[in-house]
Parts: sequence; structure tokens; C-alpha cells
Amino acid sequence: MHPLKQDMPHALVDRQAKIQDLAQMPHFSWQQPLLTPEHFYPPLTGERLDYRFFQVTEVSRDHAEGYRLAMANVLSIAHDSQAALAYLLKGDPQGVRLYLGVIEQGGKAHEASRQLKSAVEGNFLGVRLQEVKQDDVAFQRILDTNRHLGLVQGVPSFNEQAQHQEVQEFQGIERLANALQGESWQLLLVAQPSQETEINQMIEQIYQFSTQISTYVKQNVQHSESQGSQQSETTGKSQGTNKGWTHTVSENKTQGQSKGKSISQNEGGSQSTGESRSHSRSKSEGVSDSRSSGSSSKSTNTSTSESSTTGTSHTQGTSWGTSESANTGESSSQSEGVNFGRSEGESIGTSQSNTLGTNENRSLALTRERTNKSLEEMQKHVSETLLERFRLGLSKGMFKTSLYLGAADQRTFKILKQSVRSIFQGNQAGVTPLKIYPLTPTRQLTDLLQGRVQNLLQLDEQACLIHSLPFDPVEQQIQAATWLNTRELALLAGLPSREIPGIRVRHSVDFAINVPKISDKALPLGHLVHHGRHLHTHPLDLALADLNKHVFVTGVTGSGKTTTCMRLLESSGLPFLVIEPAKTEYRALYARGQAVEYYLVGREDISPFRFNPFELVNARHQLSGHISLLTATLTTVYPMEAAMPQLVEEAIIGAYQAYGWDTHSGRNLFYQDPWAPEVQGACWPIFSDMIAQLDALIASKGMGKEFEEKYRGSLVARLSNLTDGIKGAMLNTRRSLDFQQLLDRQVVIELEEIKSEQDKALLMGLIITRLAECVKERHRLQPDFQHLTLIEEAHRLLTRPEPGESDARKLGVEMFANLLAEVRKYGEGLIIADQIPNKLIADVVKNTHTKIVHRLFAADDRRSIGDAMGLNEAQRDFLPLLQTGETLVYCGGWHGAVRAQIEPLTQTDAPSLLEEDLQRQGQKQLWQHRHWLYPHLSQCEPMQHPKALACLVYEGNLLIQLWIRLLKSSHLPSYKRAQEDDKLQAALRRWSDQILAHLPELAGPESLMTCVLALMQDTLIKPENQHKTEELACLHTYLLEGYHQALKVTEIDFQEARAPLLRLLSLQH
Repeated sequence: MHPLKQDMPHALVDRQAKIQDLAQMPHFSWQQPLLTPEHFYPPLTGERLDYRFFQVTEVSRDHAEGYRLAMANVLSIAHDSQAALAYLLKGDPQGVRLYLGVIEQGGKAHEASRQLKSAVEGNFLGVRLQEVKQDDVAFQRILDTNRHLGLVQGVPSFNEQAQHQEVQEFQGIERLANALQGESWQLLLVAQPSQETEINQMIEQIYQFSTQISTYVKQNVQHSESQGSQQSETTGKSQGTNKGWTHTVSENKTQGQSKGKSISQNEGGSQSTGESRSHSRSKSEGVSDSRSSGSSSKSTNTSTSESSTTGTSHTQGTSWGTSESANTGESSSQSEGVNFGRSEGESIGTSQSNTLGTNENRSLALTRERTNKSLEEMQKHVSETLLERFRLGLSKGMFKTSLYLGAADQRTFKILKQSVRSIFQGNQAGVTPLKIYPLTPTRQLTDLLQGRVQNLLQLDEQACLIHSLPFDPVEQQIQAATWLNTRELALLAGLPSREIPGIRVRHSVDFAINVPKISDKALPLGHLVHHGRHLHTHPLDLALADLNKHVFVTGVTGSGKTTTCMRLLESSGLPFLVIEPAKTEYRALYARGQAVEYYLVGREDISPFRFNPFELVNARHQLSGHISLLTATLTTVYPMEAAMPQLVEEAIIGAYQAYGWDTHSGRNLFYQDPWAPEVQGACWPIFSDMIAQLDALIASKGMGKEFEEKYRGSLVARLSNLTDGIKGAMLNTRRSLDFQQLLDRQVVIELEEIKSEQDKALLMGLIITRLAECVKERHRLQPDFQHLTLIEEAHRLLTRPEPGESDARKLGVEMFANLLAEVRKYGEGLIIADQIPNKLIADVVKNTHTKIVHRLFAADDRRSIGDAMGLNEAQRDFLPLLQTGETLVYCGGWHGAVRAQIEPLTQTDAPSLLEEDLQRQGQKQLWQHRHWLYPHLSQCEPMQHPKALACLVYEGNLLIQLWIRLLKSSHLPSYKRAQEDDKLQAALRRWSDQILAHLPELAGPESLMTCVLALMQDTLIKPENQHKTEELACLHTYLLEGYHQALKVTEIDFQEARAPLLRLLSLQH
């Protein structure tokens, strides 16, 4: 207890003053206004309601808080348009559909929808929006399944902890969608933006209301008591003489009665002695009680005082002089005047004083503060929450928001209500929690899009203000909405941060979006893509001059790799050669009107392809270098060990030497000009010649029977496969297609019909080496010449050697890589395409100037190409997520790789080119090379048009094969030979009649056999036998007799006729 309080009477401490309030306190209530949602009705505006919606089909992956900030930006941008915003979430058994839209009276929603689309695409990078058509009946009937409808009012709140920590998101719409998986339901949000003046009015009302309630939040009550006493004693003595002058001006008025007696005597001096004693005591009691509330106060004081004084005085004096007088009576007088006088005096005094005193005071004060907690909480809500919400709305946007819930059945509606409350009501207590009122179901979307109002008999403005309910005090109306700012609205109208059925969520990564401008001869490929958003105003162009630095294109099947390659070919405008090992997609170029020549290797009936790997391009072509390339091609394709590569090279040299070539000087000793037209390829060996040399060489080495059989099995048997059937018709020939002509055209060589991987790789290698030789010669004659070569599935030829493989194969692959790197200086640009970059030798990936990468899955592929392009880990991991046609492009000198969409010029999935069209095209191609490939046949009179030549080449070769079998049947016993000959001659007759039926240009069997003989001269008869006229005439007769089935099957007949013909045809018996 306070020490003063111990000495005070209890009655004084417990005394309470009666205090009256300054004013009567008004009534304040937390209760929300009583709403009857069934009485809500749409306002009558008299204008047509216009709306536009977009369906959200895909978004980019981001954190939930990032989504909300982005949506808040969208809402803030759309706020300026003054068009109402709509957010519709529709769930059904098939999935979830999300729509964003704008609503405006008077049919002006088009411009607002464009602004919304730009805002959404700008803030949600990678979002895919699909416009809902105006006549979409299904969308207009989207509420048809509703049997239960509810209105949600209240302010959503956040899980504050989740806003500052990397914790799992629990307030996303994906949780709502997952809770209602497979059910039919809708969530519709309509947000009407408010004017700035309206928000300012609301803020002013908040200030006034806050000021009003602040007066009644606290009251102070004060109670005080005091007590005191005092005692004093004084003793003094005085003696003195006084002299002085006196000047008096006076006016006197006197009325009175006087009685007395006076005797005085004065001689100018006086003496006095005095003594005084005094004792005083006082006592005071006071009670003070005061109350204050806000700026008003009230005070009540009660005081009691008591005083007691005791004094003693003694005076003694002596004076000189005597004066006496006696007067009795009453007088009344009045006088005025001026008196002048002069006096002198002298005073001498001595004073002495002693004071003894005691003073004691005691006091006690008590103060009490009384707080109205209800008003205090209301004041806190208004000043700290409500005011801040509207201040944010003033700067970012404030909306009158209506939220409707709909479902097909009661159970689903209950789950929907509970889910909305639990998800969008956070872990912080709020004054205005979400509350759901039932509504009468409606199937008209427009009934909900334009909002609703309700008239009230008595509008409680303070309650509406506290609970953020829009109201009109003049009309006494309250809206079926809640004031929400952009942050709160973004919580309700969110995008899923996780994928849900119906809405894809894609991961996205930053890439460069600024590429150097091409000043001259740009090659357009497409446009850039930024986080999934297609930037059509930012084209992707490559420099045409950079194509000869080579391009590498990669991607899995179906990712758009072939489309990109075709775009490069078409956009360049250059002649090109495509080597396609497995597909026929490049036939789509024909549909584009491109003058493309197609060679279907293996389809002799459509487009014959002839290629002699031993043929040199011109006199400047070094024979030794060509032999090395040919050897490297064979050793790269076919596995060889030990001395096999050396034996193959030695056999190739031997074949050239047999035809008069000096490998040291590179000159032919038999022909002055091996390239002269009249030589007709007689100076070039073929595979049959090389294999014969190889077989003899193996036997001459004396390696023993075991090694000899092994080498013959590994080399001779394997290479002999190149001389049989279709491969023999293509490769075992004296003359090749004129590659110099092909350099000026657009050519596609398809290897689909060649099923062996090794044979495909061999053909690819042979064609590339011939191309390099021809390009080098063309550059010498035409220095500004440019040409493109596209190699699909390059790993078949340029496979990275594995540990343990032969050195010969490694050297062969390296030689091809060097060859491809060297051709760039001759104007040749290579486009190397492959699905598996990690299989290729590193030089292909590293030494290509431009790299175009489509979708890749394998980690090793992504790592190898990513390192070559300078991609970081996130960018490498993004490669599997690229869409069809999307690609990452990097050119030497760029600051980073860009993400782009290739704009196709040709549709690879277009209807395939008919074989009839390809056949007609092949006939024209063969006709262009007729003098080069078939000099004898082209001179025959019936060969006057492409169809006749192509038909005779194809059908005539079949006849020749039958004739060869007939000639070789002599090894059979006589009785079997007769049966075989009869069967073969019948087939000869049937095929011959078929050719005559197809070619009316042929006059008859004799004309046919003349053309067949010419074809034999061009394909089978050795050059040294071309001038044996008698043998040739005999062969013609034999062919004709065979047609008439007049051949004699006797031993003498074979000896006299068949054996010379076999020798003429250079065939072994």
C-alpha cells in the first residue's frame, strides 16, 4: 500500500465522486445488414449487355504469389477501362474450364477485351487464350446444369505465413478443382471497377466514422485527497530616529463622531520597545474527481479548510514633550486645499527577529481509465484494415465484386460452399468473413453478369461501411457485392499453379529475345517466342551468307525438324541436294510447286539412279585422293580389321591400273581424254572389277587357307553384294548421273527402299564424296556459286567411334568430318540433321555455325548440344518441353540462344505425292541424262520421248536378266536344261509382248530386240567388245530367236552360240 495511504482515513480513500457523462454515447454495432438475397434484382439500365470471353487453356508454371501479383497487375490495367471483369470457373466430369472476360453496357466490349487479352498475355507469360465465339451456344448455356445457386459476400483473407515463406500453397483454385473432381459446378465472379471519386468518398466516410468513434473509446476518472498543517513564531525589537520632508496635496471628506483625550509632547526623539508572539495552525481537506473522454472532460472538487491563530504583543515607548487636549462632540466637515509643510526628523532603529516554523502536507490521488473494447476493436479495424484496403484500391483499383456459386445437386453445392470458405478464408481473423446466401437458380448467364441490388427500408450506413458493402444512401439500395481491391480479388480470381484436368501448366525458362539485325540477304525462319508468347513482330532471320558455315538441326521424331529443314531450303532460294535415308517427307516440296527432282533409290520403275564410285569428275581431280576417299568410305561403313583396309585399297588401285590408269601421275595410258563423249565410260572400273582384283589379291598373298577363306568371306562375299540386284544396277555401272547438272537443281535422293543400314551409309558416303568433288570444280569455274546439301540422319555415316573400334573406321569418320568442314570454302553449305546428337562425332556439333535444336529427351543429348550452345542447366532441362515447331537457335557471335517458332512453308503431313506423278517426274529426269547414261539406246529410233526410254530401261533390264539366266543354264544337265529353257523362253515371250503393248512406238519384236541389244551395250558389254560387230549381230539374232522360241537346246548349240555370247557379255560360264 502507498505510504501516504496508510495514514489516511478509509472513509477518505473509498469516497467516490458522482460524475455525469458529457453526452449520451451513440449506438455502434458489428452486425452485418440483414440481407434477403431472394429480393436481389438486376438494375434496369436500358442498354444492351455486351460481353467477350477468353478460355484459358494453358499457363506457364510459377509460384502462387507470383500468380497473384501478376493477376493484380491485370486487374489494375483492366480497371482503367471501366468495363466489368468476369471470371468463370466451370467444372464437369470431363475437366475444368476457365474463362476470363469483360462486360460492358451498350455493346462496347470489343476494345476492352483486346485490352484484357494484352494485359493477361503480358503478365502471364506463356498463357494460351482461346477466344469464345459470340454464337457459341454451349457457352451461353453454361449454367443449364445449375439447380442450386448461392451468393458469396465477405472479404477473403490470406494465410499470412505462406506469403513470406517458401511453403506449399493452400489457397489456389487447383485445390477447389481437385475437391470437386468429376462434379458439375460453377464459380462466377463479376467485378465492377469503381471511379476514383467514389473511392475517395469512401475513404472520407471512413475518416469521419473513425473520428466519431474515437471519442468514445476511452474515459479517465481521477480521485484526489490532501491534508496540511503550519506553525510559526516571531520575536522582534526596533528603535530609530527619522528625519524627512513632507509635501502633501489632499482632499478630505470626513463624517463621523469622535471622542477622546490626547496629551502629547514632542521634542524630536522617541524610544520604543516591543515584543510579539504568534501561533498559527491550519488544516485543509480536498477531494477531486475528473473524467475525460477524447477532447471533452468533466471535474468535480470538494475542499474543507480550518485555521487557528494565537498572538501576544507588548510595546513600551518614551517620548519628550507634553500635549493635552479634550474634545467632545460631533462634527461633519468637508475641506479642500493644498498644504505645504516641511519636517525634519532623525531615526535610529535596531531590529531582531527569530522565526520558528513547522509545515506538513499530505495528499493522495487515484486515476482510473475505462476502455470500451468493442469500440476499440472497431476503431482498429477501420483505421488499420478498412482504410488500408481502400487506400490500396485507390492506387491499384477497387472493385464491387459479386461472387456466385452454382452446382447441379445439393451434395456438390455443399462441398463447393465449404471449399470456398476454407480455401479463401485464411488463418487471420477478420471482421467480414465469407458468408454464403442462397439464391433462386437461374439459367441465364446475363442475369448474373450485370449484378444485382436490393432496396432496404432502413439502410445502416455504418454497418455497410464496416463490412465493405456497396450502398446508395439516396436510393436506399445495397448491392449484391463486396468492396475488394486488386490484391483480394486476385486471390479469388487466380490461375492454377499446378496442372488440373482441362488446363495445362507448362514450365518456362528465360532465353535471349534480341537477335542481330540482318542487313543483307536475310533468310526468314519464323518468329521469337518469349515464355510461350509468340512475338510475331520479332522475326527470326539468319544471314544467307552464313549457310556455308554449316547448320546443325536436331530433335526427336515429330518435333518439327524436317519442317525446319524444308524452311531453310525454300527460304534460301539456292539449289540443294537432300539425302534422305528413311522417310519420304520431302515429297511435300513438290506440292509447293518447287521444281524438285526425286530419285527413289531402289525403285527402278520410278526413277533409276546410276552411280559409279570409280568415276572421276575431271582431269584436275587427283586419282590418289579419290582412291583414299573411296577406301575411307568402305572402311567406315563395313567393319574391317587387321590388313583388310590395305587389301581393299590395293584392289582399288589394281582395278584402276587394269583400265590404264597410272596412280602416280593420275593419267590414263589408254585414253588421251578419258572424259571425251566417245569414250563412253570405257576407262572407268566398276565394283565387279575391284572385287575380281580383291579375290586375286587375297590368293596371291599366301596367307594360308584359313586366313584366305576368312578374308574372302569378310571382303569378297560382302562387297559382291553390291553387284547384284538393284544395288548392282545402281552401283555396278560404267556411267553415273551428271552431278554437275544436279548442282544447278533441287534434288531429293530417297534411300527408303534400301533396307540395310550399311548400304544406306555407303550410298550416303559415296554421294557426299562425289558432291564435294563437283562443288570444288564448280567453285573454280564460278567463284560466287552457292549450294546447299541436307544430310538427314547423319549418324549413319558420322557416328562417333566407340572404344575398341578399328583405327581404320576412326580415320574414315574423321576424314569425312574434315571433308565436310573444307567444302564451306567452295560455297557449299551443309545442313546436318539428326535425332541423336550424342551419337555424332563432336566435330559436327562444335564446328557448325548455326545450331537449331528442337525437342530432345535424352540427358546426354541435351548435355552435349547444350554445352555447344552455351545453355545453362535450366535451359538444357527445358529442351524436352519444347512444342512441335518450337526450337532453340544459336549462331556464332550471339549473346545467347533464342526460343523461336518455325513458320512452316510446307506441310509435311500433306497428302503424299502419288507414285504416278513421281514416275512421270522420274521419266523426265532420266530423259535429261539419256545421252550420258544410255548413249546407244538413246540413238534408237523408237526412243523419242521420256516414257518410252524409261519403260525400255526398266522392262528391258528384266528381259536382260532372263537372257542371262538362259545363257547360264548350260551348267544344268541336259534334261533339266530343256525344262529351264522352255520356262525362260516362255517368260521372255510374255515380257516382250508386254513391252510391245506398252510401247506402240516399237514396230515389232525386231525393233524391240534392237533396243534391248543397245541397252546391253550400255550396261553389260565391256568397252573393248563394243566394236565386235559379228558377235553383236549374233547376239541380236539369238535374242530374236529366243522370242520366237526357236532356240535349239543341244550341247553343240551351246558351244557354238552361247559360249561366245557369254564372253561378249563378259560373263563367266
